[in-house]
Amino acid sequence: MSESKKSSRSLAGIAGIVAVATLISKVFGLVREQVIAAAFGVGTVATAYAYAYNIPSFLFILLGGINGPFHSALVSVLAKRSKAEAAPLVESITTLVSLILLLVTLVLIIFAEPLIYLQAPGLDEQTKISAVQQLRIMAPLAVFGGLIGIGFGTLNVSGQYWLPSISPLLSSITVVIGGGWLFWYLGSQINAPQYISLGGTVLAGGTLAGAVLQWLAQVGAQSKSGMGRLRLRFDWHIPGVKDVLKVLIPATLSSGMLYINFYTALWFASFIPNAAAAMRYGNFFGNHAVRNYL
Repeated sequence: MSESKKSSRSLAGIAGIVAVATLISKVFGLVREQVIAAAFGVGTVATAYAYAYNIPSFLFILLGGINGPFHSALVSVLAKRSKAEAAPLVESITTLVSLILLLVTLVLIIFAEPLIYLQAPGLDEQTKISAVQQLRIMAPLAVFGGLIGIGFGTLNVSGQYWLPSISPLLSSITVVIGGGWLFWYLGSQINAPQYISLGGTVLAGGTLAGAVLQWLAQVGAQSKSGMGRLRLRFDWHIPGVKDVLKVLIPATLSSGMLYINFYTALWFASFIPNAAAAMRYGNFFGNHAVRNYL
């Protein structure tokens, strides 16, 4: 069999694995949205979630998604290097990115209130309070988005495609479990004023827990493949770090421009009661390809 035929079959096999795994994760994503809709409807918790999830999800999906800047930068640089060179490079990039995104997380936590007020000036006070609470809980998604993006690219370079493509379903399972349990526990009282804080905590906490599980799944596989372990490494002068950053920075800026219309729409929606939650459900299919919902 010629090398071209082997290559074609190999690419077809990889495409099939990614397609099936992605389809499964997207189906779980749909189930997650159905559970949120069934439990919280278009009430205060769901509306607050639409705004609180906006900034962390932007970072999480932008940095951690397939073909995102972290994934693309790692693949383009690591593909040209041996496994012995890759491990210290991945560990150094992971340390650098983690420190930067930890600062971003702190900014989101400290300035959660003005950030919510800035993007949703028309919300009522109760919804704003819930949104601020949820944003502070989900702020670490910024860190995990970068780590997952690094793991995604690293595992692809090492020839692993199933786990990175299927792992996003973990981000849906935790929300389904949390939202389903709360709906079973509170029933029709789930949107009552006295349970808004609890509902927001469960929804935002479930979202964050799913990201943590997704990252842990990738870290284990990454370590076994010899593409870097979970440890701090400050060798930012080694060859490859600058190459990754050269690809990463412009890719992040160009990808981020796609999200401006979402913020604009939500800004206007804040002046209409519960419009943001309804719009979030309605946009789930239309924006799936653009936002690469996890």
